[in-house]
Amino acid sequence: MSIRFSCSCGRKLKVSDEKIGMKVLCSSCGATLKVPKKSQDEYWQDVPAKTQESKVDYAAAFREFIVHFVPGAIVLFFLVWGAYYLSSQIVVGRGNLPPLGSVSGKVTLDGKALPNASIRFIPLDDEGRAERKGASVAMGMTDDNGQYRLLYVKDTPGAAVGKNRVEIQAKDESGHERILPEFNTQSRLLQEVKSGSQTFDFDVHGNGTGTPTADAANQTPPP
Repeated sequence: MSIRFSCSCGRKLKVSDEKIGMKVLCSSCGATLKVPKKSQDEYWQDVPAKTQESKVDYAAAFREFIVHFVPGAIVLFFLVWGAYYLSSQIVVGRGNLPPLGSVSGKVTLDGKALPNASIRFIPLDDEGRAERKGASVAMGMTDDNGQYRLLYVKDTPGAAVGKNRVEIQAKDESGHERILPEFNTQSRLLQEVKSGSQTFDFDVHGNGTGTPTADAANQTPPP
């Protein structure tokens, strides 16, 4: 005599009555089944077999993705962007800029345009005696027409607002300084930089050309 019963997956099984109470494996789904004491009525019914292909709710899966992944991705993006921005500001020296004013003008040597001359605006403290803390030197080079434009740091034009000492240097082909020390290493030229754009022209004198003079409108001697 045999015992007939069905697995929940729809597979019909048939074993001898000697295995009543024992456990057998479903040959279809691998489930462990206990052999009943008598045949099941369900065996004779058409039990719909469960398909192994589960239905996927794509809409629910997409919502789950949006809820759990997108917020974290957005936060990660801003963290990476913020780290990059801060590091780039530190590298180029823009992490803590003081107030700046745009400065340009022309440098002449005894009335003639002076090319390839370097011009430096050195920020001074309130007493005008020492370099101001927290402010950097602005620099520029003259072109063939003696025109210059100051840069505070790379790609950032301007000079620190406030009192600045001006130093101008120009070397000849042999590397000797063409300008009197009164305009560079011993410079007494002071210039007040303000917010906004301003133009400062300087007429310097070469070595052996006599006492230097300053443009009354743009070059301010110290008190």
